[in-house]
Amino acid sequence: MSQNKPLKKILLVDDRQENLYLLDSLLKGSGYAVEQATNGEEALKLAHNSQPDMIVADVLMPVMDGFELCHKIRTDKTLRNTAFIFYTASYLDQRDKALAKNLGVDRYLLKPQEPAELLRVFREVLEEHDGSSSGDEHQQPLHEKQYLREHNESLVRMLEKKVLELDQSRQILEEEVQVRKQAEEKLKASLLEKEVLLKEIYHRTKNNMQVIVGLLDLQARKLGENSPEVVFREMSDRIFSMSLVHDLLFRSKNLYEIQLDQYLQSLAERLLTVYRQPELEVELDLQLLPTRLNIQFAVPLGLVINEILSNSMKHAFPGRATGRIFIVAHESPVHGLMLQVGDNGVGLAEVDAIKDAETLGAHIIRTVVEYQLRGKLTLDGLNGVTYTLDLPDTLLQ
Repeated sequence: MSQNKPLKKILLVDDRQENLYLLDSLLKGSGYAVEQATNGEEALKLAHNSQPDMIVADVLMPVMDGFELCHKIRTDKTLRNTAFIFYTASYLDQRDKALAKNLGVDRYLLKPQEPAELLRVFREVLEEHDGSSSGDEHQQPLHEKQYLREHNESLVRMLEKKVLELDQSRQILEEEVQVRKQAEEKLKASLLEKEVLLKEIYHRTKNNMQVIVGLLDLQARKLGENSPEVVFREMSDRIFSMSLVHDLLFRSKNLYEIQLDQYLQSLAERLLTVYRQPELEVELDLQLLPTRLNIQFAVPLGLVINEILSNSMKHAFPGRATGRIFIVAHESPVHGLMLQVGDNGVGLAEVDAIKDAETLGAHIIRTVVEYQLRGKLTLDGLNGVTYTLDLPDTLLQ
């Protein structure tokens, strides 16, 4: 009865447990006996005790690196013919590979390798050593002085590369930290913005409701002059101009301001639709600036535009088939913004200008411009009606 052939013994040397585990599983599953060490010094002791057929080692390890381990194996009479493979991914350099060859390494493999390829190389190296009759066939080890010189040079190169990698890692980490800081600052700013908005929303809602109550009170005093239908439509227009601010605010990424041109265009188009007359074709001429408008002033400005344009639609074009309503925005050198709002209708020369000045609409325009917007109002009624609003730059901040 024949005896079973003894298993080939392979000593794995790597300071990373995950690497040892993977190689250990691969080799044991392929019928090899396996031992493990985490540095060259530990591996050397195991090699003396167990006399492995092959050593598979990393290059860079603590206590004793792969080069020194290989040198000691090749200068040890009992171990010098042990198959030796470097399996590494660290600090690859042609001079390091040359040093490994001079030390007598059988193979220099780069991580990672396919499992099937690894096993093929391992079998090939073991077969080569099985075919050697004695250790005398192995190349002579490096002279000690030459080994020390080349090994020291290799260690310096490794250290330089390690320092370079650490510096690159530091730079990447600093960049990541900076990106995270910027993200945190944006998040804090966004949270603060929303907190402030939540605190102000009740205040602004209360103020808007008070404005509506005041408008209703003023309208009630003049109810005798207009039918209820007219009164309710006028109040609806005024409330819409206020609600439009909040609609645009809801759609905006910035919760403190809205786009002036979008706001005035939406308001003007809505008013033309509400007051459209079948026999009258009105051209809407808008020359606006893409300026950001502080929401604190958006509601009162909307009320003013509402009163001017609704007056134009109701009174500017009696008996006419066409007309033109305009809003023109300029950057004011004196204040912040100049708005010209009006029409090319009959003007004030053909109507009772004094009576018009006493209407609720005129009262709203004058009061809001002067006291809420802190601006200056100029009225020209010769060629149509043109309201010029000189508004301070605080509206845009």
